[in-house]
Amino acid sequence: MPTKQFDDTSINVDSPTSLRHVAELAGVSVATASRVMSGSSHPVSEPTRQRVLSAADRLSFQPNRLARALVTAKSETVGVIVHDISDPYFGEMVKGLEDGLHTEDYRLFVASSDRDPEKEINYVRAFHAHQVDAIVFAATSMTDPEYTKTLDHLADRFRSRGGVIVMLSDHLLAGPRVRFDNQRAIREMVSYLHGKGHRRIGFIGGPDDLAVSAKRREGFSSAMRDLGLQVSPGWIANGGFTYAGGGEAMAHILDGGDVTAVLAANDLMAIGAMRHLLSRGISVPDDVSVAGFDDILIAEYGPVPLTTMRIPTYQIGRDGASLLLAALRGEDPADVTVVGEIVERESVADISSGS
Repeated sequence: MPTKQFDDTSINVDSPTSLRHVAELAGVSVATASRVMSGSSHPVSEPTRQRVLSAADRLSFQPNRLARALVTAKSETVGVIVHDISDPYFGEMVKGLEDGLHTEDYRLFVASSDRDPEKEINYVRAFHAHQVDAIVFAATSMTDPEYTKTLDHLADRFRSRGGVIVMLSDHLLAGPRVRFDNQRAIREMVSYLHGKGHRRIGFIGGPDDLAVSAKRREGFSSAMRDLGLQVSPGWIANGGFTYAGGGEAMAHILDGGDVTAVLAANDLMAIGAMRHLLSRGISVPDDVSVAGFDDILIAEYGPVPLTTMRIPTYQIGRDGASLLLAALRGEDPADVTVVGEIVERESVADISSGS
């Protein structure tokens, strides 16, 4: 039997393509075209299905995802919550997540909560209302009691309808997660500075209401304690995980006493601290060494190339995508653990010979 030829000369391919155009080109009804493009379980012969898919391809037709979701109960969308989308730390993580999901045709909606508990809760509600298939918490959880209670309740509701939740940072919710040991990594940085001869070490931490801030601060305190090093209260300051906050924290530490090195709990604060030191005529690293945490792209190109702990943020995103896809398939994936590495540049001096 000869293959049926389809005439598409009457279709204006420069105009927005509708399902009707696909049906006309494939020589089928709109209902049949809809069943094929939506992934409906309604039986359609394989030759017919292939004609519809071929027509859709020729017309570059993109099916309405919301309409398809009504049939399949899957929207092929993922909600992602970060704290600050302008922070390169989250940019790399989201990039890894996106690269890991795009081959499966998932689309990301990224929301920046600005570390506001109410705003984050509202985003979770919005994702639930829009029937995303999964929610990824790229950022750590906050410690506000009302936030904790409400988020736990919303997570239960989301999961009860088949939604998947994955965490890429320290978080109060249970579920598949990519683990990075923040305490251990901070301890490694303190040991590194100690090995370079530094004994008077300051610390710039993140916001007090974030779980990851507490982990990194405890890592610093326990490392200093285990090394037998004293910590003056004036040597610890909160930089809010921001560039400006790092500068303000550095000013506080300088007023609190004489330090030879400062460890910041992220690179933005470290660069802010470095800028403040240089603005006061204090040499980095000759007078004060500065170390960071994350290894964001600009760490290498700051006023003095920054020695830091590299967190594999892109890989965290890729691993998170793998966990998410496995969970969406109904599997129970094991957590993934990633480790960091110290990247030595020019912001830390070796003063061990004079200590």
